[in-house]
Amino acid sequence: MAISLSVDRQSPLYASADFALADLASGVFEVAVSLPENAEVVGGALVVTTAFDSATSDALDVGDAGASGRYLSVAALPVGRTALVPTGYRTVGKEPVGVTWTGVGVVTTGAGRLEVEYVIVGRGTNVQPA
Repeated sequence: MAISLSVDRQSPLYASADFALADLASGVFEVAVSLPENAEVVGGALVVTTAFDSATSDALDVGDAGASGRYLSVAALPVGRTALVPTGYRTVGKEPVGVTWTGVGVVTTGAGRLEVEYVIVGRGTNVQPA
């Protein structure tokens, strides 16, 4: 049996959300973007725009309600960009992607942006010419 070729194509979709320390509570999953049914993360990044300065340590996970670190777990939060790691997970329904920050000790500052690039499996928005 041969693989059925499809002429359907789609461009990845992109969602982003800015966050600051005031938006986060240590150890709590905070929703940043919502993905539709059959979405699969194919890229993205966690961009720290203002370093987090907890007295002892800072960590940030990017994931969903089912697995808080599904796409990224970072133990230090200096200014910079860290790529998300696509896992092949496909959403079953409309599902959130968010961040879980964990800070130990007094913290006074920190901010960033979550960028999520995804496709919707089975969606075609363009046709490849023959």
